Amino acid sequence: MLNVILWILRTGAPWRDLPRRYPPYQTCHRRFQKWVTEGVLESVLAALTRHLRERGELDLSECFIDATFVVAKSGGGCVGKTKRGKGTKLMAMADRCGLPVAVHAASASAHEVTLAKETLEVQF
Repeated sequence: MLNVILWILRTGAPWRDLPRRYPPYQTCHRRFQKWVTEGVLESVLAALTRHLRERGELDLSECFIDATFVVAKSGGGCVGKTKRGKGTKLMAMADRCGLPVAVHAASASAHEVTLAKETLEVQF
């Protein structure tokens, strides 16, 4: 299941486009949602990050941060109702080698400079 989630995160493909070698996309998506809700995914990513740091394979000497806009007019549990139904901004930070080290979701109403600071505070 972790391979499925990592494949989705790496490719950015919709769940319905999962390769046939994986279980049905509906099953995978339900498991992903459960893992996010229960904090399992965050724990797994934090453990992987610690492991990479211990091995010296996480290079934070240079990092990259980027954002994308997601339509979510009703907001969500972590974001709340958005201003004028704008949606949500997702910000992600990767190390020098492209390994993700932080992800943050917030209302699209906030300026990206503010979201960048909040993303840096969420590092795994």
